[in-house]
Amino acid sequence: MAFPKPLIIGRSKAILKILELARKVSDVDFNVLITGESGVGKELVARSLHYYSSRSEKPFIKVNSANLPAELVESELFGYEKGAFTGAVRQKTGKFEHAENGTLFLDEIGELPLQLQAKLLQVLQDKCYYRIGGQKEIQVNARVIAATNQNLDRQINTGTFRNDLFYRLSTISIHIPPLRERKEDIPDLVEYFLKKISLNQDRPRITIPKSLIDIFQEYHWPGNIRELENYLHRLSILENFRELEEEIIASSPKKEDSQVHSDLSADQAEKVNPLPAEDFESFPSLKEVRDEAVNKVEREVIEKVLLKCNWNRKETARILKISYRALLYKIKDLNLSPPRRK
Repeated sequence: MAFPKPLIIGRSKAILKILELARKVSDVDFNVLITGESGVGKELVARSLHYYSSRSEKPFIKVNSANLPAELVESELFGYEKGAFTGAVRQKTGKFEHAENGTLFLDEIGELPLQLQAKLLQVLQDKCYYRIGGQKEIQVNARVIAATNQNLDRQINTGTFRNDLFYRLSTISIHIPPLRERKEDIPDLVEYFLKKISLNQDRPRITIPKSLIDIFQEYHWPGNIRELENYLHRLSILENFRELEEEIIASSPKKEDSQVHSDLSADQAEKVNPLPAEDFESFPSLKEVRDEAVNKVEREVIEKVLLKCNWNRKETARILKISYRALLYKIKDLNLSPPRRK
């Protein structure tokens, strides 16, 4: 099966530059590091690099370090031999082998445990490794593309990321700016997602009122493109345009507050806000805020479709274009349950 062509949507200078760079370096067998906030489309750029390369007919394998317990990352990457440890009842091939002659995409590389960073560096240098508990040398012929939403320079300074691995991975670096810095891409993204949602759900395409588009242009998009897509999925099912407008306005930073902070020096800011630093320890991180917003949107959409399908989970999974297993996980994670019968 041919690898599908990734669509990177946008007309901003930043996106056009990324597209040009992706085509230029796609067929150069150097490692690539893609940086940017969560939800900006790092995997899409990685897939684009694979698509335009001579490896496009070979596998594109993704490993997300953040989704795996630290003790499982090594076996996931390198595999293990039967009997290597308790529970290893059969041989397991690692993702490096699965990506043979293709591309290995290491997402959230900043989450990789420090002890594994040394092994990964060795593999990138020597182009070979051993499975856990193995004696046979495995040759590596996979291009490595890594991505992160972390500040690796800061992690290097704190000793949580190896600088030699950073230089080995970042032979070519591509940074994707957040959506708030390329808002001229929003109309194209809205058009693309609305068309995609309509086709996937086999239902009439909704029309977004201009008032909501204007609000989209003013919003700061902490969840970036992923947040925009989630909102459009929600609108396609609930069509709660006014409610969403009010929700976004309420969660947006006030312009006057932003202006005050931008005009203040660090010393002035301390005088305006006399609270000691320790009082901010309990503040949620931006990731926590973003995750909460995404969970809220997902909960509303999933709950709405489940009710329309009379809690037929297979039909709900089909409509939402996710696997049945993924839907069951979401239902459990979001603590959803069928309404009680009267």
